Amino acid sequence: MKITLIYPRPTDTPQKLFSSTPLMNVLKSFLGLGEMNFTPPLSLLMLAAVTPPEVQIRFVDERLDEINFDEPTDLVGISVLTKMAPRAYRIADEFRRRGSAVVLGGVHASVMPQEARTHADAVVVGEGEKAWAQIISDFQRGALEPIYHGGHDADLSQLPRPRRDVIPHPERYVTGKVVFASRGCPNGCAFCSAGTAVGKRYRTRPVHQVIDELNSLPGKFAYFADDNLGWDVQYAKALFNALVPLKIRWAGELSLSALEDVELVELLARSGCVALGVGFESLSPQVLAAIRKNQTNDPARYPELVRRLHHFGIPILGHFIIGFDGDDATIFDALIDFITANAIEMPSIATLIPYPGTTLYRQFDREGRILHKDWSLYDTIADNLVYQPKQLDAKQLADGYVRLAQKLYSTRAALGRVARAHTAFPTGAVTAVHYNLTSSASVKQDFQAMDVMRAKAVA
Repeated sequence: MKITLIYPRPTDTPQKLFSSTPLMNVLKSFLGLGEMNFTPPLSLLMLAAVTPPEVQIRFVDERLDEINFDEPTDLVGISVLTKMAPRAYRIADEFRRRGSAVVLGGVHASVMPQEARTHADAVVVGEGEKAWAQIISDFQRGALEPIYHGGHDADLSQLPRPRRDVIPHPERYVTGKVVFASRGCPNGCAFCSAGTAVGKRYRTRPVHQVIDELNSLPGKFAYFADDNLGWDVQYAKALFNALVPLKIRWAGELSLSALEDVELVELLARSGCVALGVGFESLSPQVLAAIRKNQTNDPARYPELVRRLHHFGIPILGHFIIGFDGDDATIFDALIDFITANAIEMPSIATLIPYPGTTLYRQFDREGRILHKDWSLYDTIADNLVYQPKQLDAKQLADGYVRLAQKLYSTRAALGRVARAHTAFPTGAVTAVHYNLTSSASVKQDFQAMDVMRAKAVA
């Protein structure tokens, strides 16, 4: 039996997903990073890990390689994110036309199972590992069920490691040293689909398993793929303590509330953290309350928590979202001033996307504010609105987004923030500069892609 596992690209046509310059090549080499700016999809590698050993597996990350539809395969598993859904459905339809059975899973399939079902022989709702062996068995018996419920209760201590041996070109990813230590996010923020994807009950892997896996993987740079690595502060401290002897460099995401613990922040630095993602999301207490982010975020505490990270030399990847109902035209200058004044080394600006399965999507849908359901456009390109904001229009968001990028991602502005933050040198500083360069290139590519799409639509 042969199974093909596919991670689709966002569009039908290949995109240049990384822009290199001589400077960026030098920075990548110093950091030990690969060619691209994304990591391998652990969800599919976990399915490979629970596949019976006698089954042949072909793994295709379409962001890197083309799919060979002519190569025979019995069963196809496709991971579906919302913006990739149209492409995933076309891939599924083509394989089914050629006689292969198709299983769809991932966040989008989990929240839109009936839609996904029209393009598949079976759909997995929730985590895939628990359902996968049954799916293979049912397929071999010719008795696939339309829907499989994987749940969100897998015992992480019993899961095998992802099967990275199925990746054809691991060296091309930004890093292959990618692990997860936890799953689940109890916060339930209105704009976030993490609860749908991995459940609200927080689960952790034994620390020794995480450390053993990291030790088994090559590379200079590690990435934790957890949605909320520091929700359990005591577990996070144990993990970071165990990382210290490894002398690795790593990046991951923590809630701002975890940074109230000074000991944890000190351990972050000692364990080799060179880029910490934190979700500021908004500077407005009213917005944070409306999206249920006020349980972890207090804007009055932002400057102190930023100073705390900077005191220990930890570069900040600060996530901000524009387009909430409480946002008006003043949000752009306010963000520029805050990010500049607090020397946020790596600002990440995204326009609000009401993803299916989130509280905001359901609210906007009830209110008639979802403009369309072309999932390929559910991305963070600002002039490509999929919902009707209350106080901003598409042009205001697009112009503001471009101005933010121009002000924040320039080399001069980035170096100024890095210098004033006293970012740990050299690795932290190099990481921050590299991020700003790639972000600037990515924004340019996004808007060039939109120009091409608009030109085709007019034609």
